[in-house]
Amino acid sequence: MRLTAIKLAGFKSFVDPTTLPLPTNRTAVVGPNGSGKSNLIDAVRWVLGESSAKALRGAESEDVIFNGAKTRKPAGRASVELRFDNADQTLQGAWGRFNEIAVRREVVRGIGSQYYINGQKCLKRDVVDLFLGTGLGGRNQYAILEQGTVAQLVEAKPDELRRWLEEAAGISRYKERRRETESRIRQTRDNLARLGDLQGEIEKRLKVLARQAADAERYNESKQQERQLRAELLLLRRRAVAQDAARCQAHIDAVERELVAAREALQVASQQREAAEQARNAAGEAFNSVQAQAYEAQAQVSREEQGLAHAREMQAVHERETRATETRLSQLDERVARDTQTLAALEANVASLQRETQQVDATRTAAVQRQQQAEAQLAAERERWAEFERRSQAPMLDAERERAQVQALENGARGLEQRHQRLQRERETLDEAPLQASLFEADAELEMLSHTIEAAQAQLAAHDQSLQALRAQGSVNEASLHDARHSAESLRGRVASLETLQQAALKVDDKALGRWLGEQGWGSRPRLVDVLRVDAGWEAAVEHVLAGLLQAPVLDDWQASTLPVAGPAAGAVAVAVRVPEFPAAAGTLAAHVTGSAAVHEWLAGIHVANDAAGAVAALAAITGAGESVVTPDGVWRGRGWVRYPCRNAADTGVIARGQLLRETQAASTAAQTRVRELDVVEQTLRAQIQTLEVERRDAATQLDRARARHGQRLAERQAQAVRLDQVRQRAATLAEELAALDSERCDIAQQWAAAREKLAALTATVEALRAERAQLTSVLQQARNVEAEARRAHGLAVESSNRAQVRAAGQASALQAARHNLDELQVQRATLAQALDAARVQDSDFAAPVQACVAQAERARATLRQAEEKLRAGRERIAIAEAAVREAQHALQASENRRDQVRETLQQARVAQEGERSRLQALDAQLGETQQDIAALEQALAVDAGIAAWEERLAQVAHRIERLGAINLAAIPELEEARGRATYFTAQRADLDAALTTLESAMTQLDRETRDMFRTTFERVDARFRECCPRLFGGGEAGLERTDDDWLACGVRVMVRPPGKRNTAIQLLSGGEKALSALALLFALFELNPAPFCLLDEVEAPLDEANVRRFSALVQDMSRNVQFVIITHNKVTMELAEHLHGVTMQEPGVSRLVSVDVREAERLTQPDATALEV
Repeated sequence: MRLTAIKLAGFKSFVDPTTLPLPTNRTAVVGPNGSGKSNLIDAVRWVLGESSAKALRGAESEDVIFNGAKTRKPAGRASVELRFDNADQTLQGAWGRFNEIAVRREVVRGIGSQYYINGQKCLKRDVVDLFLGTGLGGRNQYAILEQGTVAQLVEAKPDELRRWLEEAAGISRYKERRRETESRIRQTRDNLARLGDLQGEIEKRLKVLARQAADAERYNESKQQERQLRAELLLLRRRAVAQDAARCQAHIDAVERELVAAREALQVASQQREAAEQARNAAGEAFNSVQAQAYEAQAQVSREEQGLAHAREMQAVHERETRATETRLSQLDERVARDTQTLAALEANVASLQRETQQVDATRTAAVQRQQQAEAQLAAERERWAEFERRSQAPMLDAERERAQVQALENGARGLEQRHQRLQRERETLDEAPLQASLFEADAELEMLSHTIEAAQAQLAAHDQSLQALRAQGSVNEASLHDARHSAESLRGRVASLETLQQAALKVDDKALGRWLGEQGWGSRPRLVDVLRVDAGWEAAVEHVLAGLLQAPVLDDWQASTLPVAGPAAGAVAVAVRVPEFPAAAGTLAAHVTGSAAVHEWLAGIHVANDAAGAVAALAAITGAGESVVTPDGVWRGRGWVRYPCRNAADTGVIARGQLLRETQAASTAAQTRVRELDVVEQTLRAQIQTLEVERRDAATQLDRARARHGQRLAERQAQAVRLDQVRQRAATLAEELAALDSERCDIAQQWAAAREKLAALTATVEALRAERAQLTSVLQQARNVEAEARRAHGLAVESSNRAQVRAAGQASALQAARHNLDELQVQRATLAQALDAARVQDSDFAAPVQACVAQAERARATLRQAEEKLRAGRERIAIAEAAVREAQHALQASENRRDQVRETLQQARVAQEGERSRLQALDAQLGETQQDIAALEQALAVDAGIAAWEERLAQVAHRIERLGAINLAAIPELEEARGRATYFTAQRADLDAALTTLESAMTQLDRETRDMFRTTFERVDARFRECCPRLFGGGEAGLERTDDDWLACGVRVMVRPPGKRNTAIQLLSGGEKALSALALLFALFELNPAPFCLLDEVEAPLDEANVRRFSALVQDMSRNVQFVIITHNKVTMELAEHLHGVTMQEPGVSRLVSVDVREAERLTQPDATALEV
């Protein structure tokens, strides 16, 4: 197996499609720094499955796509393909039957990468598995070596170096299988553990469900009996209600008859009341007439009495005014006498008050002196009180503090007791068992939800992978569709251009010729040039010979009589007819033309020659008349004449153009068909993507729901776990708090006793102070009383002095006012005496009108008395009529009351009847809800069955159901389901046990094979390394050593001792010596298990020229079996190559490839042997 080519497109600096052919086993890639040589190494790593952007010298996975240059836009995709020749069937497995294997990886910006093997889409794992054990598998591949890799190879740790040997031995494939087997064994054991837990839980669940199912069956039987009893009880109640309804109907009939009689009595009473009302109305009208006369008489009496009252009032007013004047006159006389006496008394009082004022002033002075003495005594007592307050304040405060301390300790003790009781009650309520049961149930449900989520994630990943594949396929199809459309448009334009040229050459636009052909009915016939098929190379000759005949219309047949007499006026026209062709003679121009028998006749006498000399010879051999010779370039010769074709005429190349036009039309049709096919594929892919997106959304929705439920249940489980921890922590905390409370209660009791003793001592001190306080309070109060009495006496003295002064001033003012009033009273008395004399003269003028009004009033009163007698008689008649009406009204009211009572009774009876009907309907509805056979129950139910007996039986059944307690009605189906799950788990456990046994046997077999293969590989590589290393060093010693005796677990160390040195560690070697050691080990690995190729990236850079030559010699020796691709700057290494590839970057940022076959170049540079002989 060997690498034949590397194809790159859009990968890093290789933006254009580039193919690196590898025809020989020694190929060198050269070029200046920065030209992109190492991008080839990255490309090979990338297509073999490298996913680390850092390992590919990038920051992101899409950095491998060409990112643009100064004159180039960024690419949208990158592709690398490795082509292998597998004719020797080196690769095994599904792809081993192919002689050529192409491994390709593509990445589309924003979508991702995709792998292909022989054009079939695959996974990265498929590519890695394809090369496992060939030196290209995984991260331990030794077929690609760079400068850093060389140092890592010899300085690798023993375990890392072991992995290189495993890759060379082909053990990596076994290691991968072993890891898969170990993973499966772990998963199987985990599944067995979970299955055991589930079986334990299901067994517990089965016991509980069996008990619950038995209770549920008893419950169902009792409930069925209860339903039957309820239905029978409803039937009994319906019977009773039906009987009550019948009695209600009979009562309603009797009440309705009574109501008819009451209505008749009411009608008679109504007639009697109407007659009484008519009699009362007649008496009322007569009374109203008499009452009007009485009202008139009364009004006359009122008018006369008002006149009399007015006259008397006027007389009384005059008499009152006269008496008032007399009274005022006598009052003025009395006031004058009083004022005279008052004036004398005031004069005496003024003299007395002046003497009293002098005495009061003396008393006031004495009171002031006594008040000052009392205030001094009070101040002294207050000073003593203040000094006592200062002395007694501290003991009292101490006593209050101690009392408060005792109270606080008592309150604290009560609070601690209450808290102790509360904590004790809380401790008794804490229970862990329900929480632990909930945790077990939550764990089981979470396990089921985890399996559901894993299944949903797998389904979602499958959808994502399918979508990614479809989108990648859509991108490829879209690019193909774009190319196909571009090609179809280009071909369409080419066809249009060729048709235009062909029409111009054939004079299709000649209107006169077109009219003539239309008149003959030949306008739509094909032209001769369209049906001719000319062999390649003879188009110019046929076109020159036929000349203007090529645009002749081709007819299917003809009749000589139908041919036109003359052609068009514009020029000559030929007509050809489709007739059976005849074999053309060899060597004639007709032998190179097919499609028209007429053309065969025209060309049968024209012979052909390949060149001018041949034409001359053929012309000399011609014997027939009219024969001629033509060459492929169109030169037509005859006896005595030569005809040359026109090289620049517009109508030349018609036949070749026609053939090209037909080929282009076919290609255009094929391109359009391709566009339609790709368009159909595009629509199909879009529909598939839409369908997958819908399915993916559904799967994502299911996954989200499962995750949400899982998260919710997990949160509930965590909350329950937290609650359980809280309960446990709380229980421990309560125990600690209770112990602390007991200790604190003891401390408080001791503090309370000490505080009580101190409080007793302070209380005695306070009692003594209180006695002293009482004494001082008494003395102070006495001083306060003396001072208050002195202040009161002083106030009284001041008040007496002020009152005396005020009275003296008032008496003086009163004396002056009394004198003034006496003068005014004397003036008023003289005026009133004159007014009294005038009034006495007018008394006789008011007496005469009063006597006349008295006589008129007496006459009006007599008329009023007569009218009142008539009114009394009318009132008696009205009273008799009113009594008759009231009697009739009472009788009517009694009849109405009776009717209303009967109506109300009827209404109540009907309401009762409706109630019975409603009860019947409710009972019927309840009977319908019982889902029992009512007719059968009715027949089976005894006639004398009682409601009380059935209620008692129903109560007994209900009590029996109640004694069953809480019932799990779902226990019966859950029991069946649990039994099914138990059976399923048992079968699963058996399968898992068998699978575990098989996996462990496979593991043992893999370990045995791996041990044998590694031992053999180690010994062979060690032997080859011991040979190779001295060859590169020119002597010395080298070898491999194991770190352990166990072939399965031992590491590998490299031991190298260059000639003349005694190094004990590989790290002490120089850089060149390390490189030679690594190359020697690499070549030893290659001889054991040659990889399909070996890529070396400047690995000889640390070596001097002598070592490079030894390295080159070893590479040349190994190249017989190993294919080398060497990236180098060393001329000695370049001389080793059989094929050189130069990488240039003339356009900034764009790498291009220039290839040279060294052996061919050497052959071309050698002198020609013939020339040397000459």
